[in-house]
Amino acid sequence: MSTDKIFIVLKREYLTRVRSKAFIISTILAPVFMIMLIGIPVLLSFLDTDKARVIGVYDETGVLLPRLELLSDSLYTELPPAPVDTFRAMVLANRIDGYILLNERHLTENAEVEFISGGTGGLSLISAIRSDLRSVIRDERLNREQVSDAVKDILNSRATIVSRKITETGEETTSTESLFIVGYIMCFIIYGALFFYGAIIMRSVIEEKTSRIIEVITSSVRPFELLMGKVLGVGAVGLTQFTIWAASSAAIMGGAGMYFASQMDTSGLVGDEAMAAAAQSPITMPEIGIGLWVGFVFFFIMGYLIYSSLFAAVGAAADNESDTQQLMLPISMPIIIPILLVGPVASDPNSTLAVVSSLIPFFTPMLMPLRMAMTDVPIWQLGAAVVLMSAAFTGLIWVSARIYRVGILMYGKKASFSEMAKWIRYN
Repeated sequence: MSTDKIFIVLKREYLTRVRSKAFIISTILAPVFMIMLIGIPVLLSFLDTDKARVIGVYDETGVLLPRLELLSDSLYTELPPAPVDTFRAMVLANRIDGYILLNERHLTENAEVEFISGGTGGLSLISAIRSDLRSVIRDERLNREQVSDAVKDILNSRATIVSRKITETGEETTSTESLFIVGYIMCFIIYGALFFYGAIIMRSVIEEKTSRIIEVITSSVRPFELLMGKVLGVGAVGLTQFTIWAASSAAIMGGAGMYFASQMDTSGLVGDEAMAAAAQSPITMPEIGIGLWVGFVFFFIMGYLIYSSLFAAVGAAADNESDTQQLMLPISMPIIIPILLVGPVASDPNSTLAVVSSLIPFFTPMLMPLRMAMTDVPIWQLGAAVVLMSAAFTGLIWVSARIYRVGILMYGKKASFSEMAKWIRYN
């Protein structure tokens, strides 16, 4: 094996793809998408021109409507005594968006309240009305039972909890919920990247094979050297994109946070009060330790190396992309299964299921960063993951190289799994 030839292939793959229009466009679009993701909701909040909703209430109790009006006088309006058909006609004529009929049964028998509408307002309106009705009916019941104000306050109070992770040094870090979101995002980024960059390698092999250029290349470069050069070259492209995207996202999030902080009114506040007000910015970056970043990059690289070698073998065994669908199933399933385990692993990142599944080399790239985000993973588990993934890559790259050396020169039909097994045994 010649490292010089591997480097030549790596350099060619890297420079060819970095200079391509597809790379430039995709690298630019990701930060643009991030800006749109943040900017569009903000813009819509300023341009919100939805008409005010009006809900008619016919209240036979005489006490529930005034309570509803205290909650939102612009939403609820009193309906005069009239047949139900009149209220229906008002809805159909768009004079009101819906109506509610209230009577004593709703207070004494806990009867269901019906909200009749023309379908406008959607789930948010229904949720608001449900919350308001629960509140006013509960409060009226408490009044009739002559419950004291102190008991009412207790019933209306809601306990809040803020969870934080404590490190071995005794320091409190970002909330567990935020860390789960970070780990969840990292898990899905690696999941998408494995498919995306693996498919690039597979298409590259198929293109070189169908154009017969591979016959010229293999006259001066051994198949294993060509495979390693391709895998490492496309991997370097992926790292370049990730670096650009990470820097752009950090800059965008930081700029957005500064903008929202500048828009907050902190006049009259000094010292800790001003800092507390600034901390209420809707965009805040959770504290992510350097260990998690290193783990994310490392497990992405190792996962990419494992799966890219398999994608290259599939590309060598097929003549076109349509022929790869059947061969892709054994590769796709180990990438998809960890996504199904995200929920159980996040529920208890130190459970036997979480530990064992995160040590399976095919699952480690997605599940280990998730565990690292939520808990302090023992050093021995990280070390075991590194050893197992390295052993898996060594074995898989050897198997893939033996399939690759035969498959790239085979034309005319798609290879079966039994034929690929024979290629592995060829000397």
